[in-house]
Amino acid sequence: MRLHQDQLQVLLVFAKEDNQSNGFCWACEKAGFRCNIARTPESALECFLDKHHEIIIIDHRHSRYFDA
Repeated sequence: MRLHQDQLQVLLVFAKEDNQSNGFCWACEKAGFRCNIARTPESALECFLDKHHEIIIIDHRHSRYFDA
């Protein structure tokens, strides 16, 4: 019997799509992680409660969009 570990899940919380968010997503996929992207705090919370991600990265460069 062979046991294998589930992929780590990463939640990226970015207010808008840019090179930074694309780079993080690419790096997660390259590392073999499952990646979800949320654009609003509400969608981030909903996504987290649904999937219970192990890693969460919040972009705070545009602080008017998020209260990190």
